[in-house]
Amino acid sequence: MTLGISKEEFLKELKAREVLVSGIINQERYQQFFAPEILRQAVYLYLNRPAKRLRPGILLFCCAAVGGDEEQALSAAAAVEVYHTWTLVHDDIIDNDTKRRGLATVHEEFRCRSLDWGYTEEEAIELGRTIAIISGDLQQAWAIRLLLDSIESGVPAPVVLDLIDRLTTHVAGRLLEGETQDVLFAKYKIPDLQEQDVIRMLELKTGVLYEFAAIAGASIGLAQTVRQNPLIGSLGDFARRCGLAFQLYDDILGITGDQQLLGKPVGSDIREGKRTTIVLHAFKNAGAQERQFLQEKLGNPGISEKDSAKIRQILIEYNGVEYTRKLAESFISEALRELAPLPAGRFKDLLSTWAQYIINRDF
Repeated sequence: MTLGISKEEFLKELKAREVLVSGIINQERYQQFFAPEILRQAVYLYLNRPAKRLRPGILLFCCAAVGGDEEQALSAAAAVEVYHTWTLVHDDIIDNDTKRRGLATVHEEFRCRSLDWGYTEEEAIELGRTIAIISGDLQQAWAIRLLLDSIESGVPAPVVLDLIDRLTTHVAGRLLEGETQDVLFAKYKIPDLQEQDVIRMLELKTGVLYEFAAIAGASIGLAQTVRQNPLIGSLGDFARRCGLAFQLYDDILGITGDQQLLGKPVGSDIREGKRTTIVLHAFKNAGAQERQFLQEKLGNPGISEKDSAKIRQILIEYNGVEYTRKLAESFISEALRELAPLPAGRFKDLLSTWAQYIINRDF
């Protein structure tokens, strides 16, 4: 597919919007909402680290693609980024990860700080987790405030209320359902899971927030709710499929990626026992000896580097990675068809390039 916008141009456009969204997030009126200082620092820890900001980007591109004013959608774009951030903070606690974007996770950062304050190791672990949980809760509440503040930018109140209702019911419920399934699946025997179970989990865990971002942007751009205009729903479907492909490709990078670029250890999914389409497909194709090895070693947090490397080899050799790559590409193809109702133009091209970028990235 030939696109009128290069990856470099796309990333430049994304960066320009990151600056605008960061400006909203760092406004003084929001910063003084968080106290004591330790909580303010925790709330902003991830938000002020370099990141792709794909969700705010898709929201703003969708707004402009339907003829809307991106300026009106900036608070909503900031809301989506803040909402996404609380899910990362809590996810890092659940997965016991110590790195996020190459630096300490929130719970690990404040565990280390509290050791310097004289806490015991046990007390420091508890404080770090407590601060992370509370900061994530605050971010979730702040996202709602940011959406409400869209009214100040001229977004009709019925549109804002519809988006808040969607975020607090449809998105929150399904996202947390997906997170719960992800945790539970790690203890399932591999043969007991079907591919559609994993796909559904990924759609809930990742796809629904991308869908919301697109719906929010298009709703603001058209000053209508998703029930009033089918184009909004089409863009939501586009983004949900892209979000699913994004997560599938993340699973690939978790096996084959560069640790420095990823900002987290390659192989962490192996230690956590993540049941991915990579694992399911490789397990189906592998011999009895390899299957037994996967069953015994996958999900062992103390797994040796040698055994972890062997698992990665099995997942690649038995076509789990390649199969998942093609699966992600198929979802992108489906997603791109949802853009057909959009008029031709730069922002339609940006959305198309964004979809292709998802499966052509190295972090």
